[in-house]
Amino acid sequence: MSCIRLIVLFVAFIGAGALSSPVWAQQKYTISRAPSSDSQYLQEHALDVDDPPGHQVRIYEIRYDYPKRDLAFGGVSVTRSLTRGASDYVNWNGSYTTYSTYFLEDGNRVFTRTTGTNQMEADGTRTYRFVENFVGGTGKFKGIHGQMRGSGERAPGAKSLTQQSSGEYWIEE
Repeated sequence: MSCIRLIVLFVAFIGAGALSSPVWAQQKYTISRAPSSDSQYLQEHALDVDDPPGHQVRIYEIRYDYPKRDLAFGGVSVTRSLTRGASDYVNWNGSYTTYSTYFLEDGNRVFTRTTGTNQMEADGTRTYRFVENFVGGTGKFKGIHGQMRGSGERAPGAKSLTQQSSGEYWIEE
């Protein structure tokens, strides 16, 4: 057998092994609808900035409760989540970043980082769009990765949000 043929067979063998490795065979889970949740702003602090009128930087904390247990990671239901964030808005138009902790029934947690934009509509409703990245967790969720995309709104004067989202995640061992 020629040297070139041996090299080709070796490369093919190594390539086939790499494609069948656990990294390539991770089970992916989809999230195709927003769970039903009750949300409440626990804290909200805004500071006016001296440049354009209506410019504020803000920090906040939101608690979500999932009474129907219709959000789960790896088959384990989420009971609640806490989201802590910061925004940079001019008249409620601008960007935000949040960090969330999902609390699961088995005591584990899933951590995410979200970036998004907010827009004030003519009727005073604030609409938003976001991308949420899974960045880790505890216990069997330590290796969680993936992404959700979504949108939602906060009606004028409301203390809660509505949200729609979908995406996928996987758990690396």
